[in-house]
Amino acid sequence: MFPKQHEDLQIMSHAVVGFPSLEENEKAIAGLAEAGVRLIELQVPFSDPVADGHTLVNACYEALKHGGSVQATLDLASRVSTRHPEVTFVLMSYLNPLYRFGLQALFEQAVAAGIQGMIVPDWPVEEIEPWLPTLDALGLSPILMVTPNTAPDRVEKITRASRGMIYVVSRMGVTGHETHWGEEFQNYIAEIRKYTDLPLAVGFGVRTADDLNALAGKAEVAAFCSQYIEWQRDEGSDNAAVKMKSIIQAVDLSPV
Repeated sequence: MFPKQHEDLQIMSHAVVGFPSLEENEKAIAGLAEAGVRLIELQVPFSDPVADGHTLVNACYEALKHGGSVQATLDLASRVSTRHPEVTFVLMSYLNPLYRFGLQALFEQAVAAGIQGMIVPDWPVEEIEPWLPTLDALGLSPILMVTPNTAPDRVEKITRASRGMIYVVSRMGVTGHETHWGEEFQNYIAEIRKYTDLPLAVGFGVRTADDLNALAGKAEVAAFCSQYIEWQRDEGSDNAAVKMKSIIQAVDLSPV
């Protein structure tokens, strides 16, 4: 389930399907669930992930060599959603692989596999809107993105089309770099709140316990992704899960 507005901050993390291997994905997801992560993005690897920084770009490159694909993502989702019912699984992909797979088939198979939401950064809201009756009937939530330079009329349109939660891109640029959470960011969040009562998931630059503490009470979900993938790459999935558990336990996730 997705959180409701003003609930305790939840942590969303990440698996690039096929990185470091398809077999390791299942072990890594089990570790994240045990660590207290309650939302996990299952990323379909793609050769041109335009919103991602070098960490996820390189992980996608390796994943493609190891069999990562749309079908592999659906197969993985089917297994892990059964084993970890406490976790909300979200499909994350760029549009090209999904379009090639077939959108209607993808939506139906995603729901059957236990996926509850989708994040597709390069899918314009105008192209999503015709699919909303289908997605609503299936119970599959499109999670759309807003950015600091999204015009107010477009923010309104995006929030109307979103389901489950809104993905708030914290700053301009790509994933994996530091973000500051000062007055400008707080005003940005307050502006988005004017258009929706959906929970807000903040991503891009969430890397430390200080970042999580800064977001508690301002957002409902923190996307802690690139830093986790770096731990997984450098130290293995077991140690990455230990670090994730430690950082979650070190912060107060309740609204202030």
